[in-house]
Amino acid sequence: MSDWLVVGGVTMAPWIAGLCAALLGWAGVSGNRVARLAATVVGAGFVATVAVALTSVAAPHQSEQVVFGSTSVHLDALALILSLLVLGLSALIQVFAIRYLRGDLRQVWFVVAANLLTGFTVLMVCAGSVALFTVAWVGAGAALVVLLATYRPLAQARDGIRRTGSRFMIADTAFLVPVAILLVTARGDIPLDQLGAVAESLPLPLQLTCAVLLVVSALARSSQIPFQGWLPFTLAAPTPVSALMHAGVVNAGAILLIRFAPAIAPHQAVMVGVFVAGAVTLVYASAVRLVRPDVKGRLVFSTMAQMGFMIMACGLGAFAAAIFHLVAHSLFKSTHFLGAGMGVRQHAVDRDLPPRKIYSSSALAAAVTLSVLVTLAALAAAEWVFAPTEATASTALLVFVAVTASVALGTALSTDFSPRTVLTGTASIMLLTFGYVALLQMFTAVLEPATTINAAPAWLLLLPTVGLIAVQLLSRNPHQLAHLRDHVYTRTVTTTLPRPPALPRTSVSTGVLS
Repeated sequence: MSDWLVVGGVTMAPWIAGLCAALLGWAGVSGNRVARLAATVVGAGFVATVAVALTSVAAPHQSEQVVFGSTSVHLDALALILSLLVLGLSALIQVFAIRYLRGDLRQVWFVVAANLLTGFTVLMVCAGSVALFTVAWVGAGAALVVLLATYRPLAQARDGIRRTGSRFMIADTAFLVPVAILLVTARGDIPLDQLGAVAESLPLPLQLTCAVLLVVSALARSSQIPFQGWLPFTLAAPTPVSALMHAGVVNAGAILLIRFAPAIAPHQAVMVGVFVAGAVTLVYASAVRLVRPDVKGRLVFSTMAQMGFMIMACGLGAFAAAIFHLVAHSLFKSTHFLGAGMGVRQHAVDRDLPPRKIYSSSALAAAVTLSVLVTLAALAAAEWVFAPTEATASTALLVFVAVTASVALGTALSTDFSPRTVLTGTASIMLLTFGYVALLQMFTAVLEPATTINAAPAWLLLLPTVGLIAVQLLSRNPHQLAHLRDHVYTRTVTTTLPRPPALPRTSVSTGVLS
């Protein structure tokens, strides 16, 4: 009975909130009261999950689960961490939406759809078997489409719904094929901890086919190349919808790759494909983000780039690093979307500032040298203190992070090369590097899966490193690289901005609409 109470306390709160919201909305209760009740219920679920997590810390070798035949809801460390994240962010975003959507005729629609999405997402991260994960995966995709329909009368919203729904349908079909093969092979549902044995029993060509199709579905849900065509077209959704989507739904690709790692990770060719897709998306989205004129558009492509990094980490076999990045990105991006209005105001202020001071070539060289030396020294010190025996892939990933941190510090110093900036930048890089390495070590100790991993070679990180440096050069050297930068700008804008609605045709002779 205790397991039923514990698992129910974690997984049932959003379902109860959504059901109550639907019934009260149908009965004519004001949307504001419905929203407050739903946010309170989800908040209570978050508190219950915190209590379960604290209990599991006291007894780390015990985990609760509820079994229905071969199907189960399982609260392992990964499920608890992600449930805390999903429920906490959902409660926060719903509280924000109480005021944001006050008086909106679609407020109850948002509340019901948001809790439907939250419920399926929590069920997905807590699923202990293939069949239950599949139901939650498909349900979360459908719930997102319903949530995007909050402002369905808008033409841009309908375009986003159409694009998202069609791509999710294709991706989910790709996901259902390997699931059906695995379930038929096992003659029933498969606990996720036995997935590897079932996958190994398949002929090698069928193993590779299943792995590739699972990866295709993960890439599509996280808006990775070549399936990136849906996320940029969801900007018509209200800010709470964007915050909930970017903080949770797009992370589902990494969750699938980790839960189904026993069927994917043994095949190095597939892992290389995962890495390449993430790396290409990272560089592409970073370039597009620099040319988007709108704040929410930049946030969208920032999310794509961050998801590219997360998928890239999965390709390297650094699954714990991917989860750590997933959590950090969700917290970071939800804050940015909820504060998008302040971002618009800051953008207007920055646009009116005088042009930045141009420093001499010697000062720029000093800024670049200092940024590289400070970041590498911080990384070496943090590695020595926290993780002296890191695996090769994790070390390479940390070096990649250090390179991106060097680029950020070098950009700041080249904009304002002063003692204050040098001291502030150095202190910030040291603090962030030590915190990053320490937290990454904690996540690795708790979450690293016990499965065979034939990861992509670590040297492949050189490719996205060169790409990101090239993107930075394009943005910082408008005169020397003007032609190439203009070409990138033109290509990215014409392929990512939504098309204007078609005008009605008119008769040449009569001018009558046809």
